[in-house]
Amino acid sequence: MIISLIIAYFFLSGGHETFLLNPNMAKNVSYYVKDKARKDKIDKIIKAVGKNQEVFEKKTKNVYDKKLVELNLDPSSKITAFTAEYDSFYTGLKILQESYIDSELVIKSLIKPNEWDSIMAKVLMTPTKDKVKKQISKQNQDLYSRLLKASNKAISNAADQQKAKIYLKEYTAKGDTLSAGFLDLNYKYIKDIRPYSATKSDFEQAGIKMIQLRRNYTDYLVVMRFKLIAITPKDKWQDLAKELNSSFTYMGAGLSK
Repeated sequence: MIISLIIAYFFLSGGHETFLLNPNMAKNVSYYVKDKARKDKIDKIIKAVGKNQEVFEKKTKNVYDKKLVELNLDPSSKITAFTAEYDSFYTGLKILQESYIDSELVIKSLIKPNEWDSIMAKVLMTPTKDKVKKQISKQNQDLYSRLLKASNKAISNAADQQKAKIYLKEYTAKGDTLSAGFLDLNYKYIKDIRPYSATKSDFEQAGIKMIQLRRNYTDYLVVMRFKLIAITPKDKWQDLAKELNSSFTYMGAGLSK
């Protein structure tokens, strides 16, 4: 879905919220940091970050995703149940990001300024922004078309079909806004943390903004879901809900599968 592609480009590192998980990070540390003691410490931290990411991804898939799909399919679900699930997810994500920042700063303390500049030049490489934006926009439009087709199939009343179309257009607009915000943040982040003099605050701001952007998007997803269920015949909701499931898996704002 749209969010998976956005996250895949965030920090331009394969879909993660820390450059330590960029595939080029460990390779370039090994190349530019010649001191074995420092290099071993850095490698250990990078591996620990990877393990923490794996644990979080597993919990997201087996706990949050599963619960959100159950809630989405159940026509009697309350909006408070969705809110509680997202609250728990974003709390966990914030804790994970804070641990990333701590690890990033420790890593930097183990790297000399000239080594840092060389490593960052290789790790934080940026593709063409317009190309990325075009790819994300196409996926967003594909999602809109798929959901519109499903809603028209489930909803036979012409007036309600028009309402569903409006809701889905608003959702698509939210996706475009989200992708623009993420891309701007992505490039700003790279500029802010690239210098060796970057502070903890420089690292923190991107994570805070990222969660705000995600939350705005998932909040609207939940609102749209309840608008759609209100105009969908009860015996048709399961079919439409199944098409919406991919928007809720990986939190509708998480990592690509």
